[in-house]
Amino acid sequence: MRTPLPVRTDGKFTVEEYLAFIESRPDDERWQLIDGVAMMMPPPTVPHQIIAGNLAWELNALFRRQRRKLLAVQEVGLMVPSIANFRARVDMAVLDKPFRLKVPYADRFYLVMEVLSDSSTDKDIAAKSRCYIQHPQNLYYLLVDQDEASVEIRARAQGWELAELKGLDAILELPEWGFRISLADLYDGMALGVTEQ
Repeated sequence: MRTPLPVRTDGKFTVEEYLAFIESRPDDERWQLIDGVAMMMPPPTVPHQIIAGNLAWELNALFRRQRRKLLAVQEVGLMVPSIANFRARVDMAVLDKPFRLKVPYADRFYLVMEVLSDSSTDKDIAAKSRCYIQHPQNLYYLLVDQDEASVEIRARAQGWELAELKGLDAILELPEWGFRISLADLYDGMALGVTEQ
């Protein structure tokens, strides 16, 4: 039997209420807390996994070569310590290595990547973006379209100004790590623009 959401007059969860609530939910459910509102997320699609996997693979290879104590991780929970009513699930993030075990939300991260889906709303993206750029260690926030070769990138070094990359020939650069990847490689394995019949 599913546990009902607590009844609150303002419709918002405290973090303690949210954590108690998700503890009671089945393991295969994915929840996040945005501005105090608990939202169930759909499971990641295969395109999400392909794109996030491609970026994580390339970043981890670079971090090993550079002997950096960083790790690109897929499907991870994040929190921003200064924002009490925020807990998010993202497609990929860069964390410290080694990472503490059995912690549901990482509180220190350097890059956040989310693949846009049909359930992504401008309001949710804007709310999450505000949180990610407030994290003092975060360097990058990437939004990746799953249907066409298009990436929005915000970087701390650029004052979090939006830059857009379009087309498979475009190059995504992360200068703090000396990292470069073409969108062709980021989307490797994807049939962009092809819909199921």
